[in-house]
Amino acid sequence: MRSVFLILIVALCGVVEASNATEKEVVCPKGFKLYERKPTQRNKFTKNWCMKVIENEDVYDRPIARSVCLDYDAVITNVENQEELDDINALIRKNNKRVAVDGVFNPKCRGFSDWRMRKFGGLCAKEKELFILEDDHTDPAFILTKWSGEPPTSSDKYQEKGDSTEIFTIAECLSLHNLQAIKNTGNLKDFLCGEEPDKQVGEVPFFGVLCGCAPV
Repeated sequence: MRSVFLILIVALCGVVEASNATEKEVVCPKGFKLYERKPTQRNKFTKNWCMKVIENEDVYDRPIARSVCLDYDAVITNVENQEELDDINALIRKNNKRVAVDGVFNPKCRGFSDWRMRKFGGLCAKEKELFILEDDHTDPAFILTKWSGEPPTSSDKYQEKGDSTEIFTIAECLSLHNLQAIKNTGNLKDFLCGEEPDKQVGEVPFFGVLCGCAPV
């Protein structure tokens, strides 16, 4: 009876080893770094996410930023936790420039009444729906606490020559900036989509865009 019991245990161990051997290794595309995330409903229960800053100086233009990521079968993304932010900030300090990240101003939040909603914590509050994310694998709860200044931080009004129509623009895209605030309150900042950084007011250029994809 004892010998039969020992044979049974050996057989069960063999089953466990075979099961472990079939587990799929999580791997990112070349050049991308793997990050572990806390699965939430907001990030579609994403446990692993790959990210890379892809160098390009023209990503102040949002269509270009999107296309740069698409060339790598990735999407424009944002950071979700402190580890991810620390890694991107290290690159920002090294290059002394900024990175385009996911987030576009919600067109529903442009009016004065919407400003009141932002100020008093409505849906257009900066922690809620003031900016829309394209990447649904990223929970924005963390990064939306890392603002530098109150968004939108810049807007403009102008008129075309010979036309009395007043045209308003607003800082509607997001970037991670190399501001002094990088070491304390945060360095998430909006900018005028499609407008080159204005060096006369101290704005720095871009060196890349943050792209993300699922591991394979």
